[in-house]
Amino acid sequence: MKILVYGVGDLGSLLKEFFYSRGYYVKGYDVDEKKKETNNISEFDVIFICTPMGEIKNALAHIKGEAKFDALLVDVASVKSISIPLFERSGFDFLSIHPMFGKDTEIPLSNIIVVHESEREEEKTIINEFIKAGALVTKMSAEEHDKAMAKIQGLTHFLLLAFADLTHDIGFGTLTYSALRKLAARYLAQNWEMCYAIQKNAEKEREEFVKKISALNDVIKDKENFRRIFFRAREKSESAENSELLLELCKITGEISELEKMRGALKVIDSLILRLLEKRVEIGRRIAETKKERDEPIEVKEVEDNKIREILKKTKLNPLAVEEIFEKIMKLTKEEEYSKLGIKRAVAVLGPKGSFSEEIALKLVGSRLPLRYCSNTDEIIKLVEMGEVDYGIVPIENSVNGTVLPVLDALMSHEVEVFGEAKLEVNHCLVTKRELRFGDIKIVYSHPQAIAQCMGFINNYLPNAEIRYTSSTSDALRLLDDYSAAIVSENAAKLHRLCILRKGIQDLKDRNITRFYLIRKKTGKMEGRITSLFFAVEDKPGALKNVLEVFYRKGFNLRKLESRPAKTGLGDYVFFVEVEAPLSEEDAKALKECTTFYKIIGVFDEVDKLDVYQRS
Repeated sequence: MKILVYGVGDLGSLLKEFFYSRGYYVKGYDVDEKKKETNNISEFDVIFICTPMGEIKNALAHIKGEAKFDALLVDVASVKSISIPLFERSGFDFLSIHPMFGKDTEIPLSNIIVVHESEREEEKTIINEFIKAGALVTKMSAEEHDKAMAKIQGLTHFLLLAFADLTHDIGFGTLTYSALRKLAARYLAQNWEMCYAIQKNAEKEREEFVKKISALNDVIKDKENFRRIFFRAREKSESAENSELLLELCKITGEISELEKMRGALKVIDSLILRLLEKRVEIGRRIAETKKERDEPIEVKEVEDNKIREILKKTKLNPLAVEEIFEKIMKLTKEEEYSKLGIKRAVAVLGPKGSFSEEIALKLVGSRLPLRYCSNTDEIIKLVEMGEVDYGIVPIENSVNGTVLPVLDALMSHEVEVFGEAKLEVNHCLVTKRELRFGDIKIVYSHPQAIAQCMGFINNYLPNAEIRYTSSTSDALRLLDDYSAAIVSENAAKLHRLCILRKGIQDLKDRNITRFYLIRKKTGKMEGRITSLFFAVEDKPGALKNVLEVFYRKGFNLRKLESRPAKTGLGDYVFFVEVEAPLSEEDAKALKECTTFYKIIGVFDEVDKLDVYQRS
């Protein structure tokens, strides 16, 4: 979807940046050559008309002469009785919205009113992007919109205009007085023709309002009437909670030049930062309760990374310092969320949701709340080593495909320890977006290991389907169309509400088992009946035999023996073994005598539960 923003003023600039940051192809067109990015408006699928209301007619005439006949236009005008008739006569499909935010306000928690739709897919995409950004979307007719705006905008603007015009700055005042002056100044910085159109739309409501104010002025001259009206208004009003934050902000919005006043301003700012941090944590705790109801993880790294990227775009301060500050703020909030739900430890697993790694994690932990999804096993091991998570779950071996070599190599080079293992029977499902016959499936998507484990089924039932490998389950599901299928877990199919054509399509029924290691930061604790270790020997005949004889003499069974390149030179190898015994100091001494190096990475047992909760 290619988007043109026609009119790159304050709102146009904001919309252009909004869609650009979300990966859309976006260009700006403007009469100001400095703001114009293209002269060709015929290539765009969607055109936002962000001109002043008085210029909409001319903009539509230009677009009609050059744009694609099936382009979708987007009306963002504030008064729909002016804009909608013009769009209706244009002959184009159009979406009419009223974004109630400006260049210096945030989209999250801002209102967007939708007053006209043409049932186009592009409209759903646009509205969904606003919803994902946290906007509050409301639908109403154009007539309802203008009537509501007459009160919401018209009367508010009228009060600010009157306040600005009829009062004077006397150099000091209450915080409320200062706040009103700031709001009035903000209003007067807007386009006057737009403000006039809003007042014209509110003429009737404004005249009635003035009459009521005049009547109120007469009534409240009496003390008892004032008391009655005061308490009636109090009952109808919103809570005053946190209103002091608004007033405190007014202290620091003016020009401050004297040293003592600047020091005072810093104290006010520090106090505000603290109060806002407390508010952020309070909201975080409420989010934790919602996540608990939905069984969603507390920690979603991609979301946090996106937040930080958005923040860094808005400042010219040192980006590294700002990033560090906000990472600490987010960490503080997460800690409070975990504490609210009684979760003591976080667990890193291979994502995305619906993966087999998640399946074993849910089996061990019982909830998604403590999980942190990672894109690869190296990331899991590094997070555990750095102490960013308490536990990690990594696949070490599959009964069909053998050892997961990248995990083995990473365990050798990082300071973590294995404290448990768990097993999961792997059941693959063939899934589609809709009911399909096997003969209608043109492409099968999945991870190479999943494809390898299901080749018998594919050859028998899907001999003409093209196989396409993906890096993850989420990629396979993302690529699905009406004539393709994916091989994923049953959990992933249910999570994404897909059609399961056949369960258990793996070649080895009841024998396709994946074994996982449970890892943590080095503690030195050695408890269990299995020992995992690496060792190296001299490059000479019989060197490996000497090590194996140590295990033989002590009666230790080796359930696994692998060799891996030592990465120190051609022909240099390191050996990995799993010994069915906890090695004592005497055993370690015997190993030391016949190896050039050895490293025990864990002593453990099989576990069926991983306790991550705070016990009272």
